[in-house]
Amino acid sequence: MIRRRVQSYKPPEIRTRKEPRRGFARHFEGWQPGLVAVLIAGLVAALVVPRPVEPRDVPSPAIDRIALSRTAAADDARARSARVDGLDVDVRRLGTALHEYGRADCDGSEDALVASRAKVVDAGRAAFAVGEEAVLRLRAFQLVTFLDEVRAWEHTGRITDSLCELGGGFSRLLERNAWVVTEDGRPRVLLDDAALRASFKKRWNEIVGVGSSSFALSLDEQRSLFRFLLVHPTMPSSKPEPGHEESPAWRAFEEGHAAQFQLKKIEELSALDATYPRDFARGVVLYRLQRFALAVESFRRHLEDHPDGPLSLRAQNHLRAALGRAYDEPF
Repeated sequence: MIRRRVQSYKPPEIRTRKEPRRGFARHFEGWQPGLVAVLIAGLVAALVVPRPVEPRDVPSPAIDRIALSRTAAADDARARSARVDGLDVDVRRLGTALHEYGRADCDGSEDALVASRAKVVDAGRAAFAVGEEAVLRLRAFQLVTFLDEVRAWEHTGRITDSLCELGGGFSRLLERNAWVVTEDGRPRVLLDDAALRASFKKRWNEIVGVGSSSFALSLDEQRSLFRFLLVHPTMPSSKPEPGHEESPAWRAFEEGHAAQFQLKKIEELSALDATYPRDFARGVVLYRLQRFALAVESFRRHLEDHPDGPLSLRAQNHLRAALGRAYDEPF
């Protein structure tokens, strides 16, 4: 018997022939993977390769807000203690001498200022004999009173005798440096609470002549004051001729004065605070002064010391901009 092998039936495979693209479209065969590769390469280049960006703002110092609030709370507690428990008679005598000094400063009387300063020094000896904590309570009490008087001035527009005696030439200083603006007919002081506190304590210490570490401003208090001064530098002591306030020459003089002031404060701040990016800040100011070659060196030093820091990319961008301008800088 002959057996036949039966094979299962398979239908023939149907194949469709892909017609080749014709004309201009044939040049885009397999374009999707290529486009993705190009996009990725472009994105990486945009993120890695620095582009020239002109510097604008001087960096602010980093401030520990919690530590700053603790210092303010300690001053407020001392002020309440002075108000509730009172102060020793010799300590109050120092407070009276400081009021006299402030009045002389407010009036601009040089002779009275010298005489009242001698009274402050004399009263200070007796006050410190009572104890440093007692004098700290006096300073805190006068600080809180000064802050209240500043806010009252902003509300009423009237400078009280107390503000004059506690702040001396405070209002003149604000007006001369454009640190006060008028809104709805009322003055608004540009210094925030932290800068106001720090400036008052700094001036108080200088008048009394204290050298004890107990009276020294904390690092964060000093940072708060420097932060304000870097954003709002002082104005030139000289004044422009009438009608020339907006002249290009005067504006250039003002800008140069502000830049030199900022450079000085950058040096002072970096001497106190090792974390402050001194070279980066100097590069920003030098660029504004159009000292592009010096700006290049400052940004380069910052990158050498902080190659991976939070300002590294900005420093690279500013360095590129400074390099581009340095070629045109006259020697």
